[in-house]
Amino acid sequence: MRYGRLHAFPRTDFGRRVAGRLTHWETTARVFRAGLAASLPRVRTPNPTLHLDPLSVLRHRLEPRDIVLCHDVGPITHADHFAPGVDRLYGRAYDTIRSAKPHMVFVSQTSRRAFHALYGEDFPSSLAIHIPIRREMNERDEIQPAGVRAPFLLTVGSIGRRKNQARCIEAFARSGLAEQGWQYVLIGGREPGAEEAIALGMTTAGVIMPGYADEAELRWLYRHAGGFVLMSLLEGFGMPVIEAAKHDLPCLVTESSVLAEVGGPAMLRADALDSAAIADGMRALAQMPDAERAERQARSRQHIELFDRDLILGQWRQLIDRLAGGPS
Repeated sequence: MRYGRLHAFPRTDFGRRVAGRLTHWETTARVFRAGLAASLPRVRTPNPTLHLDPLSVLRHRLEPRDIVLCHDVGPITHADHFAPGVDRLYGRAYDTIRSAKPHMVFVSQTSRRAFHALYGEDFPSSLAIHIPIRREMNERDEIQPAGVRAPFLLTVGSIGRRKNQARCIEAFARSGLAEQGWQYVLIGGREPGAEEAIALGMTTAGVIMPGYADEAELRWLYRHAGGFVLMSLLEGFGMPVIEAAKHDLPCLVTESSVLAEVGGPAMLRADALDSAAIADGMRALAQMPDAERAERQARSRQHIELFDRDLILGQWRQLIDRLAGGPS
């Protein structure tokens, strides 16, 4: 296990901050200040390396025996959804990957297809292994966030263009649910494009935007919401959808997206660019009959077994054993 150039995870917050800053500096320097970084040798260990983010290949000498985990190619296909320069960082990383041809793992089949459409199929292996559900969601304690009360619809995810919250807020206003006593609660920090959504939320009846929520607050929100909405324009995986489904929430997600893949057949779906369709979906969540809600809950419970932690760790062990020539 390496943390940047360190051989162990730093034990203190200060150590982690310093290591993180140095790692970030080296990563960006490899692309934007190549002359300055040239004197720093790239990392190469005797054993194969598992890269948990494509950007780490910029600091290493990548070889075909290595494994790279890829969440999505959004910085390449949708550069406008990210901060300036992110596309250049990932562009260099993916060019390095295409040249070295390591083993590839993706968090979804959607991401896997998008990557190979850009960089070809000529890799020694390629498969999808999902992200497991976080154990923190199983804890009992919960805290009700200030200003939030039932009934409400919930969205969890960074606020910005990529997550499409501005259009969802427009759809909530269009749905008429605020006049029926519903709130729309949006949880998350800021990313590019947040200003539009926040400004709209401040002037739209029933919209609550507390910012970040800690784990206890998230558990309360998932356990008391009347439905979950995630209409992203681009998503790498969409863990909040899995967490919402685990809490028996009916979900409205972007049609023909990774959210529909990871959410499974019980999801309600809508065109993320059509505020009228999103409004219809929000009303469907709020007015869903008990029998339909129960049927969707049953289908979701069966589907989220795919994200069991032990199952997914077993898939990783099987892959690593196979590549290492160990027991099958």
